Amino acid sequence: MGDYVLSPFAEDDLREINRYTIRRHGIEPFRTYRAYINKGLKELAENPLRPRTKSRDDLVEGCRSYHVQHHYIFYRIREGQVEVGRVLHGAMNFEDHLSKGLF
Repeated sequence: MGDYVLSPFAEDDLREINRYTIRRHGIEPFRTYRAYINKGLKELAENPLRPRTKSRDDLVEGCRSYHVQHHYIFYRIREGQVEVGRVLHGAMNFEDHLSKGLF
């Protein structure tokens, strides 16, 4: 595959993760954490059914998740690419956030 696209929700999630990490932990930890998230996105683009991904039809039909550090990437495979819907912290109530939108 090789490609992924971020929904507006995912873009907002990543901006908030960036702001929070910089504010709470500083620029160097931000760079490290952001590298983990970027690596996870690239891994999904290369193989969206890779080990450690999980079907999340219980949340939204066709949805899958991938755990990266403290966050979960919620995505679907559509027309040959990975569509990233949300990037949510593991402590969040996924159902509440996904009910606001995914893709």
